[in-house]
Amino acid sequence: MILTKLFESIGIPILTRNLMVDYCDNRGNHFHKPMQTITPPECMEDDMEIVTRIRTEVRQQGFTVCGISEVLGDFEMDELENIFNGSDYGKYPMRALYIDVEMAKKEAHP
Repeated sequence: MILTKLFESIGIPILTRNLMVDYCDNRGNHFHKPMQTITPPECMEDDMEIVTRIRTEVRQQGFTVCGISEVLGDFEMDELENIFNGSDYGKYPMRALYIDVEMAKKEAHP
């Protein structure tokens, strides 16, 4: 990743996490977008901190988070778009950080 390499070139190590946030509005319309968190190792957020922060930010914009997934690896944002929205989906290790179980039940049984 270019940003990571830039910081490392000046002696600042940076850790990047690649996330896909699935969210919906109060009408039931669903959206998703890739995100990255970029932090120095000593400030690295754990999974719960990341989930809490993202849920708070999305809620402030009037949406509800349905799920958050993380893809493992070093990617640029355009690569993340293709991983989560295109032909590269499923080609890289992923893990779920958060699933709104009640929302999933509603989707399974509308």
